[in-house]
Amino acid sequence: MIRRNGPKLALGLLLFTALVGLHVLTSLPNAPDIALETAESRELFPLDIVLPDLQGKTFRLTDLRGKVVLINFWATWCYPCRAEMPSMHALYQDYRDKGFEILAISIDAQGQDVVASFVEAYGLTFPILLDPGDVVSTRLQMRGIPTSYLLDKQGRIASVEIGIRDWNSNKMRRFLDVLLAEEGLNDLSQVGR
Repeated sequence: MIRRNGPKLALGLLLFTALVGLHVLTSLPNAPDIALETAESRELFPLDIVLPDLQGKTFRLTDLRGKVVLINFWATWCYPCRAEMPSMHALYQDYRDKGFEILAISIDAQGQDVVASFVEAYGLTFPILLDPGDVVSTRLQMRGIPTSYLLDKQGRIASVEIGIRDWNSNKMRRFLDVLLAEEGLNDLSQVGR
């Protein structure tokens, strides 16, 4: 009897252990702090992202110069990605009219259908872009999702965050306030090249 149920028991124990480990590693209160690069050490984001949103409208990253931008790579099947979405949405609600934008780039291979139902269920209002071929994150050589890039007004990388974060934390709000107070970009000709 034990021999027949052994594989099922082992699989169940492995699954339980994996789920507990995932929960511990991805809980928001234990998420690592967000780190901000000094203005002198920031480098330009290497790509001009051009992707469609859920309605088919094309978004271009360089059109957002002069704003602080959070680019978040995620997927509906990614538990840590789903867990951090409410904190991103709360931050966006408070900062969207202050020069802050979020571009959440879904790498779901199923594309619009699966992503649209997720966005509706979570009530997300920031732009959700579609990259079902995972082209952009591949070009960036990302190591996993969620991965987020916080860009200053000049399109320079102020922070790269791999893994779940509490985007609505007091520390993140202070970082946004600092980035929003910095001087913007005067010459757009060299951005994204």
